[in-house]
Amino acid sequence: MAKLLDQLDGFVAYITTERGLSPNTIVGYRSDLDNFATICLQRGIRSAEEILETHVLAWIAQLEEQGSAISSITRKFTTLHSFAKYLVIAEIRKDDFMSGMEGRKVPKRLPRTVSEPKMQRLLEQSNPLDVHSVRDTALVEVLYATGLRASELTGLKVDDIDYDKGTLRCYGKGSKERMLPIAKVALEYVREYLAMRELVKQGKQALLPMPAKAARGRGKATITMAEATSPYLFPNGKGERMNRSQLAYLVQKRATDATLEEHVTPHVLRHSFATHLLAHGADLRTIQELLGHAQVTTTEIYTKVTDMRLREAYKKSHPRA
Repeated sequence: MAKLLDQLDGFVAYITTERGLSPNTIVGYRSDLDNFATICLQRGIRSAEEILETHVLAWIAQLEEQGSAISSITRKFTTLHSFAKYLVIAEIRKDDFMSGMEGRKVPKRLPRTVSEPKMQRLLEQSNPLDVHSVRDTALVEVLYATGLRASELTGLKVDDIDYDKGTLRCYGKGSKERMLPIAKVALEYVREYLAMRELVKQGKQALLPMPAKAARGRGKATITMAEATSPYLFPNGKGERMNRSQLAYLVQKRATDATLEEHVTPHVLRHSFATHLLAHGADLRTIQELLGHAQVTTTEIYTKVTDMRLREAYKKSHPRA
């Protein structure tokens, strides 16, 4: 019989080549299965053919003892369901060892958002004399104008924007391509940032705007040649694709500069984009397409946010509420 870890490798190869899942999803699946495999190996399981429901239950019990969130446990259930189905498809097992297991329901928490007035404050933090402030403004404007996921934004290339049509091309989960409209103000900041990069490419760094303290040699406000020539729209200083941590830091720094109390992440901006659209009359199907949701049921969570705000406004404003 094949070793369990070899079978995990086979599953990862399957979801990579056959199902075309995103790199982040694949990493998550592998992490979950490596954790589950540790439990199995501790109980003498050497091959996937030997896995039983009891091993799954033992793993779940351990996760609960460790204080894992219900949402995390549910995600791991999903991973095991996919692995169990793969074993049948690959003819490693005749039965689905997860067929009798019911996934645990996750309480639906309302998505965190930033109010429209606070969103305005967040977007007004640009310093035209600081090239990276202009970049960060362009970055936040694009996130709020399109509702992109963090991975979608960091994967954007310079050529993915059509200025004439006012559209942006991105690749979502499963590398699915979609075209999105993008607000004019976001395009203006992107143009401004790219114009600064062009100056560096042409060796005209001296023409870059610069804060007073940087001009006096007490700080840096420049663009590296690697950043200027990178194919990515928002690269790091090495010209490489910005990672999630870097993006999260820039977004939160902008929120801190705007004196917002909330912890603001790229995903909070995505939620804000959808909630504000719905509040201003956009229909769910349109928002679903813009967000790249496979099912409209995923998008329906935003109606709960809007309903909650309506109730709050009613209670505050109606004399008989």
